[in-house]
Amino acid sequence: MKKTGSLMLAIGIVMIVGQPAAANELLEIRDKRLNLKQDVLEKESHIEALGKDEQIYLAELKSLDDEVAEVNQKIRDIHNALNTSEKTIAEMKKEIDNLSGRISHREQLIKERLRTMQSQDGLGMYVDLIFDSKSLSQLFDTATVIATILKADKELLAKHQADQQTLKDQEQELHRKKISLENDHQEMQSLKDELQQKTDEKQELLDSNQKEKQNSESELMDMYEIYVNLASQEIAILKENQRVEYHSVEPGDVFIMPAEGELTSGYGPRWGRLHAGIDIADESPDAVVVAAASGTVIRSYYSATYGNCVLITHKINGKTFTSLYAHLEKSTVTTGRSISKGEVLGYMGNTGDSRGKHLHFEIHEGKWNYEKSNSVNPLQYVKK
Repeated sequence: MKKTGSLMLAIGIVMIVGQPAAANELLEIRDKRLNLKQDVLEKESHIEALGKDEQIYLAELKSLDDEVAEVNQKIRDIHNALNTSEKTIAEMKKEIDNLSGRISHREQLIKERLRTMQSQDGLGMYVDLIFDSKSLSQLFDTATVIATILKADKELLAKHQADQQTLKDQEQELHRKKISLENDHQEMQSLKDELQQKTDEKQELLDSNQKEKQNSESELMDMYEIYVNLASQEIAILKENQRVEYHSVEPGDVFIMPAEGELTSGYGPRWGRLHAGIDIADESPDAVVVAAASGTVIRSYYSATYGNCVLITHKINGKTFTSLYAHLEKSTVTTGRSISKGEVLGYMGNTGDSRGKHLHFEIHEGKWNYEKSNSVNPLQYVKK
């Protein structure tokens, strides 16, 4: 089969040598295809570079995420330390309150003590006790008692001063510790905000890169589709020339309406771009789509835009035409086969980028191209 196909293609090429117009037509298609191939290679290289950039962005994002995780852990540790400190502060406040209570009580005792000494002439009372002693033994006992009282007073004052200093030191230490922890928390929060800002910036770059990559991949898929369509069109035109050469073709052959139904959208500008054909809608389950004229199937395939789609090249009165049938439920013809006018191509459907069951039908005066520069209003040619 491959040898037969190659032989037929060679025969077709030989046949068009004597037909300058047909030869130029195919050379033009071939030039477009080769130029597109170069664009495809450049687009593939661009996508590959974007993929490498994406990996770099992802690695940087991962590193930043790890840093953010470390900072978050430090913040959690500081929160825990703050909670522990608050508990410690609460306990120390209780101790300080108890200490303050003892200090207040002791101050009251000291004040009472001083008032008593003042009312009793201070140390004169102790001198009187000594001189009133009746014996040496009583004198010794009195002196011992007085020394003990004076020592207790001295220790009381010393303890009072020490407790006051301890209270002051504890309050200062707690205040310093709390301020230090709060400063650490603010520092960690600032660092977290800075890292989050960096992450957001990197994410924006990554999103931009991914968006550009997706757009480029979509454009590349369009290029692949166009390239295959152009290559298929070259072969189909050769086959169509052979079909016309070896089969009788009705002079003045015209196009027929490819489907019955309501004309829902015409040829012309729509949604800011050219609607390069007409739309025919028919909700019946058996709404068939037929070939508008005899010809050769350039390609029968599925397109992201057109869904199940059939492209046919026609040679009518020595002139090349191309017809397109989009959004079919299912195509019933294959690429490269000859097709007769009125032959069923499939059923009307809602596949691809479609918003309701309908047929999108195009006619091009000459070759099909992506720019749709050869498209015309099908109503100029179709005969109902």
